[in-house]
Amino acid sequence: MTRSYIQKLDQGGGQLIIDGKPYLMRAAELNNSSLSSRDFMKSVFPRMVENNVNTLLGAISWQQIEPEEDNFNFEELTGIIEDARTHGMRLILLWFGAYKNGT
Repeated sequence: MTRSYIQKLDQGGGQLIIDGKPYLMRAAELNNSSLSSRDFMKSVFPRMVENNVNTLLGAISWQQIEPEEDNFNFEELTGIIEDARTHGMRLILLWFGAYKNGT
């Protein structure tokens, strides 16, 4: 399991520590629904690596995980997480607990 925390620095501020080492986040944010498709993301991860991005922020909606009441499906998200790890990428999930873009 990954352990992460903010280490306070003597000169002020803080340093993100992940797995015992300082982590410089070189992040990018995905388009609104990019993270909903493993097939689409398979072309994104290599391009991000080429551009020295090590962290991606993407949106996930509950509707993706529970398309019908009491019918849960984490398969697509699990596959995306596995592919991110294969590319040495970390993900930050922006979790929409209700319908994305809904009122």
